[in-house]
Amino acid sequence: MASDGDDGEWTYSIEEVGEDAGDGDEGDERRRIEPESMNPENVAFVVLGVLIAIGTIAYGLGII
Repeated sequence: MASDGDDGEWTYSIEEVGEDAGDGDEGDERRRIEPESMNPENVAFVVLGVLIAIGTIAYGLGII
């Protein structure tokens, strides 16, 4: 993807990959990813992971 051979030239130009670049289909709107509601089980696992990480760091520093 980055280069098209050993000559060091880029495969894509700035115009093809920049903010103003088209997707090939000029009439299509870009898809947006909409956030969903939080699942309590996922939130619990994230909070548990954060607590374990903080506890591990505190234990390593000798605070606990």
